[in-house]
Formats: sequence, structure tokens, C-alpha cells
Amino acid sequence: MFDVIAIGDIKLDTFVVLDDASVSCQLKMPECQLCLEYGAKITVDVVDSQIAGSAPNVAVGLARMKLKTAVMSNMGTDGTYNLALTTLAVEGVATKFIRAINTIPSAYSVVLMFQGERTVLASQTKRMYTFPKPFPKTKWIYVGEMGSTYEKMYREITTHIKKTGVQLAFNPGTIQIHDRKKELFDLIAQTTVLFVNLQEAQAITGETSTEIHHLATALWKLKMKYVVITDGKNGSYSFDGHTLLFCPIFHGKVVGTIGAGDAFATGFLGGIIKNSKKHPLVWGAVNSASVVGKIGPQAGLLSDTHILKHIRSSKSLVPTKI
Repeated sequence: MFDVIAIGDIKLDTFVVLDDASVSCQLKMPECQLCLEYGAKITVDVVDSQIAGSAPNVAVGLARMKLKTAVMSNMGTDGTYNLALTTLAVEGVATKFIRAINTIPSAYSVVLMFQGERTVLASQTKRMYTFPKPFPKTKWIYVGEMGSTYEKMYREITTHIKKTGVQLAFNPGTIQIHDRKKELFDLIAQTTVLFVNLQEAQAITGETSTEIHHLATALWKLKMKYVVITDGKNGSYSFDGHTLLFCPIFHGKVVGTIGAGDAFATGFLGGIIKNSKKHPLVWGAVNSASVVGKIGPQAGLLSDTHILKHIRSSKSLVPTKI
């Protein structure tokens, strides 16, 4: 039996560091624009290309915590597919549920890094997501970002959870949140832990308020067990319908923010599965801080031993009731 099967897209991220650019902000922050000289040939530093995606990021992070994980995804028959199999196998993540399809290319993204922030140019390829039957035995399912043909997969995951009672951790992607279809809300209603950032919380609920009590309550009313809301450098929150907790960030060097949300979800979920005496919010904060200190979403993912070591060294990192 697996501890976690992560479902979602696998892609190749190419990281590009920009030196010659500027940021233009409107009066209403944080609506800023990254500006490049139109028509110019701009010299950049291509730092690395890495296998990425919410599902593989979480599976790799939990595997480093000595948990048995697998990734379920569809990819093209190309170099990205071969690199994904090799990368995940090295990390101890099972790859037997990754399907290679001749008619589609694998997904890819270009990550533009400038002054510690990132802008992502992501490809979108229509693909048919296939729910295997029988579904392999697992304690948890993690559902991350998917493309535009996700509806049938969402329906089948919802049905499976209703039948089996398996725990679900859910971090819906940009497309699913934008669509706000019935399948999204049906799956949320079967969710144990929902991971969203502040803007995603607003989009899902249709609320414009940034008041965290209001947003957390609006999300929880959609029937999941735990709501987890991240707000970048402002910290994170969890709500179980009764208690709203706040946790500050774990301070450290920031190289790039790509993968911070996945790392937080990985840490939080790891803390729950490991039944840690330290709150999962703290696990998430420490893991996220480690990832943003390196290039890419996986290099900084920590083992449970290293997370607990960092927690012991920062006794002030304690969630507070608000």
C-alpha cells in the first residue's frame, strides 16, 4: 500500500534569470507587470531545466520523508518523459502509473526569475486523464494541477473517495479554479485538506474580501475538513471549522519563489501523516523556506529529520490562535 499517490501533470521547467528588465506596478498593488524591451535580443542566464509539477514535487518531497509515494500522470513519448522516469526513480517515487501517449507532447514551462520573484510561461496540452481500475491501495491521494480536460478524472476521484474513504489532499490548478465547475466543488466536498493561496481562496469562494476569518469560513463551508491558506511572506493559516491558526514564515534566503506552495503542502501533509507533535503549519513553513532558497521546486525539499531539526532551532515558530 502507498502512503500517497499524487495525481497531476508532470512538466519540464526551464529557469531563466533576467538581469535586463523592469517592473511596472499599477496603483492597485500587487498588480505589477514584468517589462522587457519589445523586439530586442536579450541576454539571459539559463540556470537549469528540471522535472516539475505539483504532483511530482509533492511525491518527491514526501519520499524524502521516507513515505511510500507514486505519481499518476500522462506524458508524451519524448525526452521529458524519460527524464521524469529517471528523476522520480532516483528519489524513490513509483512511476508505474505514468502513461506515455504518442499523440501528445509533454508539458513544459519557462520560468522567468527577476529580483526573487518569478513569472511562469506554461504550455497547455489537451490530454485524456485516465483513472485506473482497480485504483491502487493508498492512504492518501494528492490532486494537483491538471490541464483543461480534467472533469472526468475529478468525477472518478470523487466517486472513489466516497466508496473507500481514502483521505484527499487537494491543491486545484489555475484552470480548475478559473472554471469553477461542479466537478471542482464536488471534489472539494470530499477533501480532507484543501491547499490554496489567498488569491485562490477569493476566486473559489467568489469573495473580494481579504479578511482571513471571512475567507477561511467561506471555504470551510464548502465541506472540506481542513482549510490551509498561504499568503507568501505574510505567513499561513489553517482552519478546522472551530479554530483559526496563524503561522509566520520561517526566514531564510530567497532565490526564487517557484515551488513554495507545493513545498508548504508537502510539509503540512508530511506532518499530518507522521503524526508529529509539531503543528503541520510549522512543517509547511520550514519546508517552503528551504525550497525558496534554491533554484527550482525540488532541490530544497527536506527530509522529516531536517524539518524537525530546523523547528527545534526556531522555538519562536509557533502557530497562534487568531
